[in-house]
Amino acid sequence: MKKPTTAIIVGAGHRGLCYAKLALSMPEKLKIVGVAEPDPVRRANAVKLFSIPEEGVFERSEELYDRPPLADMIINGTMDSLHVKTTIPLLKAGYHVLLEKPFAINEAEMWELYKANQRYQRHVNICHVLRYAPFYAAIKKKVMEGEIGDIINIQLTEHVSYHHLMAAFVRGKWGNQYVCGAPMLLAKCCHDMDLMMWLMDQDEPVQVASFGSDFQFAPEKTPPRAGTRCT
Repeated sequence: MKKPTTAIIVGAGHRGLCYAKLALSMPEKLKIVGVAEPDPVRRANAVKLFSIPEEGVFERSEELYDRPPLADMIINGTMDSLHVKTTIPLLKAGYHVLLEKPFAINEAEMWELYKANQRYQRHVNICHVLRYAPFYAAIKKKVMEGEIGDIINIQLTEHVSYHHLMAAFVRGKWGNQYVCGAPMLLAKCCHDMDLMMWLMDQDEPVQVASFGSDFQFAPEKTPPRAGTRCT
């Protein structure tokens, strides 16, 4: 019987645990054997959730860089600005990496990661999860089969729900690109850009345009008696 793929979580936040939980529903396919997380509460939660042994518990990803691989792969759920900075040393250390999007926050990082991947010959899989949603998979199939016809224009609208917008993109860690390292177009809309390119297969767009604004969540629209962290 084939052994399950072993993985270490680097960044045990929402996304890191979301992907790692496959090990709970399909233990024959994935086993979590380690975690690297600076937050003691999140680290302890991961240890308890996956029964991680003491030798697999680390505070920082740097502790994995200069030792033989302890697992087959890394689930990299760090913040946007840390994706490339943590992934390249992990590739060098011998790990394959499942990398949360956006995989880079600028073009320079993109090429840096690409060259490192070519150099170390490891797998880097990007978490563009919408490709695997039945809805988008069905559209892709119909486009490839020609059932929809010639595609001239694709319009993608990012309807970020009010609670997600406020919790993540106003008050949260993705409040602005200076905090998270990536602008909204990368932090959230990279799904849209990926779908656009994926749906069109080998065809490159002639023109891409993006529109958006801080229309509602602005200081001048602060409600009366609002809390100090309202905007």
